[in-house]
This record gives sequence, structure tokens and C-alpha cells, in this order.
Amino acid sequence: MSKVARNALCPCGSGKKYKQCCGNNVVSIHELVDQDVVQHMHDFIRYAAFEHESFLYRTVQEHMIVEQTDDDEISVFRFFISMWVMFFKKDTNGMTIFDYYLRTIRKQAVRPTVYSIIQSWRQAFPTFVCIDELRDSYVVVTDLLTGETKHMKLLDMPDEFDLEEGQALAGIFVPHGQYIACFGTFFPLPVVLTHPLYVYIQDVWKACDEQYEQWIEAYPETFQKSLRLTMFDVESLSPTQEQVFTLFEQNFPQKDLSILDTARLIWVEYCRLNNPTIRKPEVYAAALHYIMADAILHEWIPQKQLAEQYGISVSALSKRIDVFYDIFEDIAGRIDEQLSELFDDWDDDDDWDDTDTIFEVCEDCDEEE
Repeated sequence: MSKVARNALCPCGSGKKYKQCCGNNVVSIHELVDQDVVQHMHDFIRYAAFEHESFLYRTVQEHMIVEQTDDDEISVFRFFISMWVMFFKKDTNGMTIFDYYLRTIRKQAVRPTVYSIIQSWRQAFPTFVCIDELRDSYVVVTDLLTGETKHMKLLDMPDEFDLEEGQALAGIFVPHGQYIACFGTFFPLPVVLTHPLYVYIQDVWKACDEQYEQWIEAYPETFQKSLRLTMFDVESLSPTQEQVFTLFEQNFPQKDLSILDTARLIWVEYCRLNNPTIRKPEVYAAALHYIMADAILHEWIPQKQLAEQYGISVSALSKRIDVFYDIFEDIAGRIDEQLSELFDDWDDDDDWDDTDTIFEVCEDCDEEE
């Protein structure tokens, strides 16, 4: 058989040049190490699911925000909180699931470099990073918590993930030699959300007195609330618009977070579509109150009663409600698109093989150890 020229089309029929296809079959030691590390990541997730299912399931449940009711959201939150549990929560013996997993690894059966990397996972840290620069073999990122610049290897990343500079990623990050890597996978967020996310994370960091132990303990709630923040604060509100929502929050009887989040989405979209000139915030707050009670909760409330509650006239409230309803269908459509786009990256079942394994096992486990 004659030798194929490197720049000729590959005879396998791929349409690529031979040098970029079957002729490029040399695997470096770095690639082998990366492959082994990814395999151990998957092995650790399976080990946690099957060997520590009750502890994992129960601890995840303790840290879930129950107001999250959408099945897709719950699946994502549970997966990321599970990884946090695996590294950071100790059982009655003072051991984490990762501590137990290390005992299963036979040093002589693992490449020394790989074994060293796995051992270094003791320094795992939950955080959010921003992509500064995309390079051929790694990504330059800034830790939104500490401000440190790091080089990040993208291991086992699905082909459909199109990352861009300025984008934020959430996850559990582990050392990978001279790099860092995201354990398992990360949660990518649109570029437009990076700044409000940074502001929120810094507020939490200050509330933790900039102590790593406190931050790690606060991470599950921070992760869930930060994603909710990114869903609902994409568009910033002016001080007067913010005053409207504050008045609504103070007067609306339902304090459930998911209901308040829905109200904020509606108000943000209304402001974006209408750009209202607000002379009396109480009128708009009362109208939002009525919309939430009538259209969302299907609870009837007299306009006269609502007008008295907010100290406004019935006629002013009635006119504003009519304006709301004129564009309400458009608002609902835009909100639905906004929520669905946030989870589009997770629609492929192949991306969640390990997630399914964890929760098919854990949902059937006993509550007792």
C-alpha cells in the first residue's frame, strides 16, 4: 500500500487532510494524563453514588433551596451540590467521600503524575471564574472571588459548548499540575451576567468575613441564589424602578422566593419593553401586585382595596393595570425564552450520564445510613 501524503485527503472519507485525521495518531503523555484524570473524575462520581448514596442524597437535600421547583433546575442544582458534598462534607467519622475514594486507589496501578494530581484534589475549591482569554490548549481565567488569574485546562468538555471571553463559569475547581481544572463539569453563564454575578459573589464573600471555611459552607446557597440572580437581574433597574419593586415586596402578602422572583422578572421585562416614566411609584407597585394576584396566583383582589392599601386613586390603578395587560402576553413570552435559554446547554442527555447515575440511585435510597 502506498504512503498517503500528509496534505492529501484522508482515505477514511472524513473529508479532512490526512495529517489532521488518521495521520495524526500520536498521543502525547500530557494527553494520556488528561484522559486518565477525566476517567478518575467519572469513577469518583460513580463511587460516590453507589458507595455513599444515603449520605450523599440526604446531605444534598439538606442544602437544596426548596423554592426551586422546575425539574431542569433541580437536576442542575443537585448535580453541582452533590460534587460539593463529595469534597467538603464530613460524615460522623470525620471523613469526606473523597477521603474514602482515595483509599480505593492503588498507587502502583496509577501513573505517578495522575496519582499526584488526584491527591492534589484535597485543595478543591468551589468558586466562579471569568474567561479572560481563550488559548489553544488552555483558558486564562480570573477567580471572581479572589481576583487571582489562573490557567485552566478544559477537560472532557462537550463539543457543543461555545465558550467566549468575558463569560463566567461556576463549579468545583481542582489543581491539575500547573493548571486548574473544573471537576466533572462547569455551569456556563452568558457574558451579560458576569458583572451582576461578580457583585453578588463579592457581597457574599464579605458576609463570610473573607474566610474560606465560611465561603465553602455558604457555597450551595450561593450557587443556587446566584443562578436565580442571573435569571432575574439581567437588566438593571433604575433607582425609581427599584423603588417600585421594593414597595411591591413590602406590600405583597406572599413571601415565597419563587413568586417574588417571578414578579421581578415581570417588572424587569415591563421596564425593558415600556421604559416607563414613573411619577408615582405606588401606582406601578399596586398594578404589579394586581397582576401577580390575578394572572399568576389566580386570586381575586378588589382594585378599591388595593388602591387604599397603596394610597392611590382607583382610576390611576385601573389605567395602569390596563396598560400592563396590553403587553402581558409579550412579557410572558420573553420571560419563557429567558428561562429556557439559561438551561439550553444541558438539554443533551449525554452530558448528564453521571448525573442520572447519582440520582437514579439516590432517589431510591433509605434515609438511614
